[in-house]
Amino acid sequence: MQRIFGRNVSFCVMLCCLFISFICVDHFYPTLRISKNIQKIIYDSVTEKAVEKYFTVSTNSKNTLVRLNEPNSHNTVKNISILSQKAVARLTKQELQQIKGYGTSSPIVVKKYKLVFFWNQKAGCTYWKRLLQFIQGVKNKELHVPGRNGLTHLTQFKDSEITEMMFDNSWTKAVFVREPRERVLSAFLEKGLNPARMRDMCRRPAVKSLLEFITLIKTCKDVHWSSQVKLPRHLYKYTWIGKMPDINSYTEKLLTKIGAWNDTVNNYLHSKEQFEKTRPHATSANEKLLQYYNDTKSQDIIFKMYAADYDVFKFDKKYFN
Repeated sequence: MQRIFGRNVSFCVMLCCLFISFICVDHFYPTLRISKNIQKIIYDSVTEKAVEKYFTVSTNSKNTLVRLNEPNSHNTVKNISILSQKAVARLTKQELQQIKGYGTSSPIVVKKYKLVFFWNQKAGCTYWKRLLQFIQGVKNKELHVPGRNGLTHLTQFKDSEITEMMFDNSWTKAVFVREPRERVLSAFLEKGLNPARMRDMCRRPAVKSLLEFITLIKTCKDVHWSSQVKLPRHLYKYTWIGKMPDINSYTEKLLTKIGAWNDTVNNYLHSKEQFEKTRPHATSANEKLLQYYNDTKSQDIIFKMYAADYDVFKFDKKYFN
């Protein structure tokens, strides 16, 4: 009898607790930050279906019920298990590593303006690093060494924070790229013809021709001539893509979007000192395109090597002649 009585009491207590919990959720929902676990719920006023846009719902029970306030102010009971089964955007570990980059090549994060900037070596990187220093008031002369250049990099953030940045529309994702043939030629002129650089980067003597350099970089991997596709392809539709010929207009549009464009920045970009630091470095290879790409063989090799770049960034494959 005592056992039966004890079981009945336990069962009644459990029912009372369950009833009280439902009343509390219903009554105190406006003050509970339910959105902390259910982020970016979008309501369709026509179908009245809740769609979870970005993150999965974490719950101890797939059958847990909560009340969600819809725009029409009517509380509707939704089953979290239904929401958690919907297709949601998430990043795999491989994708996260691809986005973060390695070593000194990690994207730059400007938290003040909610900008994630994917830069590329031999694609105006000196220009962009100096500019991103300037809009943040960073005085460091060092540019290319993380931790010493005063810039924040994506590798400094948690995976969960990176995922939120990638899918949160309030964060601007931007990438700046260069036509692969121009970029390879720039790398050849600066690195390939330099004996010390070649020994350091590829452990071999300097090359004698552009075609020899193009053949070499198939096996000698380095960030100065690696692919500029640094994001999973499905993320590029949310990304501002800029190209070398449009660097001036792209700069103004991007900084205007994030709220960093003003007369001070404009004057800085048009200053003689800034021009001398960046413009010659960015255009030295362009002046020699016709001289070095005087056949189709080397260009065809590059078209194949950098097929992803041409596809994602829609570069023209017209021969230089």
